[in-house]
Amino acid sequence: MAWRRRIAAGAAVCALAAPVAGCTSPAAGVDGDLADDWARLPAAQVFIPGAEVCHDKAYEQTGRATAYRPVDCETEHYGETVYVGTLTGAVAERATPPEADDALLAGAFAECDERSTAFVGRQWRDGRLTLDLTLPSAAAWQGGARWYRCELNELTTVTDKADWVRRSGSLRGSLPPGLLLTCFAESGKNGSVDTMPESDCAKSHNAEYVGTFTAAAARKYPVSEADWDYFHDNCRKAMATFIGVSVSATSKYGVISWPYSKATWAGGDRGVRCYLWLETKKMTGSAKGTAGKGIPS
Repeated sequence: MAWRRRIAAGAAVCALAAPVAGCTSPAAGVDGDLADDWARLPAAQVFIPGAEVCHDKAYEQTGRATAYRPVDCETEHYGETVYVGTLTGAVAERATPPEADDALLAGAFAECDERSTAFVGRQWRDGRLTLDLTLPSAAAWQGGARWYRCELNELTTVTDKADWVRRSGSLRGSLPPGLLLTCFAESGKNGSVDTMPESDCAKSHNAEYVGTFTAAAARKYPVSEADWDYFHDNCRKAMATFIGVSVSATSKYGVISWPYSKATWAGGDRGVRCYLWLETKKMTGSAKGTAGKGIPS
């Protein structure tokens, strides 16, 4: 824009000087308006990341174009982008990028949830995975970026303090058997889980993953016993299907309902993992499809 200001100033000087020195006529083929002879500057390009790529660096909530270096998923990597969407509505009107626990991200998370399940060919929570959103930096947001990346990352565990895992191969189409949740050795007091490491189902254990359900969007994070009743009732439905018994028959067993965290819940994650729980009793082998045979009650 500076050159336009300079040209306008020059024209004014010529007009003021005309009574004294005059201004020569433009040469043939020249219209005297230099401004319209400049090509328009190209529109600024907003960086948009790609989908179905993997990343050498561990997950970060902020995705910067300068640090964007996707790698072949067959090489060792951390997370995998399964989908890239665009934020719209109230969240897109924010002055700064939202935090992960912003309720305005619920729609984006729901889209990522559905896309991730389709990507792996089954409920992604059946595995030691976490689903997270990566968002533009504050500077990119100011420049108009409104994309979000749906990232699946493998964890060391989903039932205790976890860390990211470097892996090889894409998650597209299937979850490797070693990634699937199976049996656990739970310990705790007064209805709370203190620790719950994974266990080989062929060894003695007192808990087993049975499936997941999605809580209603308006459902708040559980605090009271009445809140938890809703979660346990829905997990018993998953348990009944897993074992092969009626929902009422599951009342003889304990149940663990596990929303991932209060922070992810606030950001729209309504998925709840469900576990058969034998409390102080133990069993060997899986309860799946047993119709209750061999499960201590």
